[in-house]
Amino acid sequence: MRTVASQALVGMCFLGAASAAPKSVSTTTASTPLVTPPPLLPRDGDFVITLANLHTAAIMTANGDQQAIVAPQETNIFVIPTGWSGRVAMYEQGYVISDRASLLEASFLADSSGDAVMAIDVSYVDAFTVPIVCKCNGEVALGCNVDFNPTCPQDLKLNDKTCMNPYRDEQGVPSDNIFGACAGMAYTYPTDDQASKMDIPGCSRNLDCCVGTAC
Repeated sequence: MRTVASQALVGMCFLGAASAAPKSVSTTTASTPLVTPPPLLPRDGDFVITLANLHTAAIMTANGDQQAIVAPQETNIFVIPTGWSGRVAMYEQGYVISDRASLLEASFLADSSGDAVMAIDVSYVDAFTVPIVCKCNGEVALGCNVDFNPTCPQDLKLNDKTCMNPYRDEQGVPSDNIFGACAGMAYTYPTDDQASKMDIPGCSRNLDCCVGTAC
């Protein structure tokens, strides 16, 4: 698996959950203008990931101490500054996980020219919890929308929504990959390196990601 430096989600900003459909905004009359904080917007050069929840239940996104709940049909926006690297765990709300979850891993580091380049992958190496797919201009770039929980062997079920990966600590290509349907698009074993995507053409500063089999 591609090495990703462990960092807390400092600088990778949750812009909050926004409904897939715009909501009406109430107005008030006041003698002086109401002052509100400006919205948190991407700076020039940041990488923006839009994450839509098409799963059948609310999901949790977690990195370090930062967590967010994304309800079904809602969207979160992540803003990644140059120099950030880390991983975001995603799993169904209500199921406790430790180090076993589907991951979105990314490194947005400057190359020799000084420009930041995104390296990103979906990983099921620790475990599978929810399907994750990322698209560039409507085309699947990485990840896989297969749900492995219904077919998870009983001895690998951490709970009903977590299937542990038996190859996490093994080297080489497994002879019987239970996550094989996603091989090469998501990390299904530690050296499944085709799953790592670098500077995706047409999406050097943004990517649309999605959780669920409907992605």
